[in-house]
Amino acid sequence: MEELKRRILSDAMVGEGDIIRVDMFLNHCMDMDLMERMGAVLAKRYRGERVTKVLTAESSGIALACFTAKALGVPVIYAKKFQTGYIDPDVYSAETHSFSLDKSYTLRVSRKYLTEDDNVLLVDDILSNGQTMLSLLELVSKAGGEVAGVGVAIEKSMREGGRVLRRMGIRVEALATVEAIEHGQIILAD
Repeated sequence: MEELKRRILSDAMVGEGDIIRVDMFLNHCMDMDLMERMGAVLAKRYRGERVTKVLTAESSGIALACFTAKALGVPVIYAKKFQTGYIDPDVYSAETHSFSLDKSYTLRVSRKYLTEDDNVLLVDDILSNGQTMLSLLELVSKAGGEVAGVGVAIEKSMREGGRVLRRMGIRVEALATVEAIEHGQIILAD
């Protein structure tokens, strides 16, 4: 998606290691028009897959997941990181580790909202090591559902996440792909 690529090159910053900071338009202060267009593009790529739900993890992927689900005309679910009084205690759960935060979490989804009849599109803002996606896959598997694929705004191809998912036979669609970070500069795939 050329608009997203331009925005990455003009606004994104490189943090410690190979952290890509896109908080100024993607996952903290969000450009809602851009988010809506990105959701529409992901929805178009998966239109023929009979998606019944979109699933993401709390919290950075929620906006993109919402716009994608809206464009597909299906509900969106986000896996919560913390058990609260607002979530049914009867949940599917899976452990995950955040590369960017260097923290582990338990993701939870109520059994009421994810079933064996679902064909789920997994959506997130950034795909790096793939730990979050693997945990979301585990949640869908525990529910007995199917995974239509993975859709992300940005894939870091210098990390293993996308390759691991593709080797598992999972379709991965990224709107922009970062091939490398060299001397503080983001190098995008064509």
